[in-house]
Order: sequence, then C-alpha cells, then structure tokens
Amino acid sequence: MAEKAKKQQVILKRNIVTKAVVTTKFKTFLNKELQENIKFYNKRLNEISAQLNSLAANDPAAAQLQMEQKEAQNYIASEASQKQFINSLELNSLYSQGPVEGFVTVTVGDNLYEKLGGIELVVEDGVVKKITSTPSQFQKVTG
Repeated sequence: MAEKAKKQQVILKRNIVTKAVVTTKFKTFLNKELQENIKFYNKRLNEISAQLNSLAANDPAAAQLQMEQKEAQNYIASEASQKQFINSLELNSLYSQGPVEGFVTVTVGDNLYEKLGGIELVVEDGVVKKITSTPSQFQKVTG
C-alpha cells in the first residue's frame, strides 16, 4: 500500500492589525490603564531614587538609572495630554490598538502573499465584531 506523500508545511508568525470601536467603556478602560501606568511609574521613580542614593555618582549603573528616571518622569508629565487625547476620542470611531501576532500554516503550493496578507480585527468592548482580509501589496501591484 502506498502512503500519501505529506506536503511540507511550516507555521509562520504574522502581524494582525487590531482596531477598537471607541465606546464609553473603552474610554474608561484607557483611562484606567493610564492610571495604572502612572502608578507603576511613580513606584518605579521611588525605586530608582533609592538605587541612585546608594550608588556613587560616577558608577556606570547611575547613568542607566538616570535615563530610566527621565523616561518615567516624561511619562508622568504627559498624563494630562494623554487624558485629553482619550477624552477627545469620538464615540463609534475606530482606534488603532496596534498589531497582535498570529500564526498561519503555509504548505507547498500556497500563495505566501495571500497567507501573509493583511488581516484586521475590529473589536468592540473586547468582543471581536469583524475580521477582514486585505489584499497583499503583491496583489495590489500585480493585479
């Protein structure tokens, strides 16, 4: 009995664009996330201060800590503008949350450009409302 030849395959990682429908709940979520980040950075500033006080000024670790301290201070200083941005988001508009990673299985004979082409998720209050596939750049150019 002849065995069927298995097609070679590989699993690849791809980015999937995620967009959220702006709702009152979503804005509340963003504000809460901002507050948690501010809390984290305030705590981190206290830790950095304690560490800096225990180091000599010319210690190479001090420079790294001072850089982290500046980043934390900048984030905390941007709180008001971030709140203003969140509050200015228009209800029912789409807010790009950035990419998430997904996996796709590719086998011999597949069109790689189609498999890795753009996928977009639209989420409303954490629930996926829509999944769309956009043509790859290769398809757009070659028709």
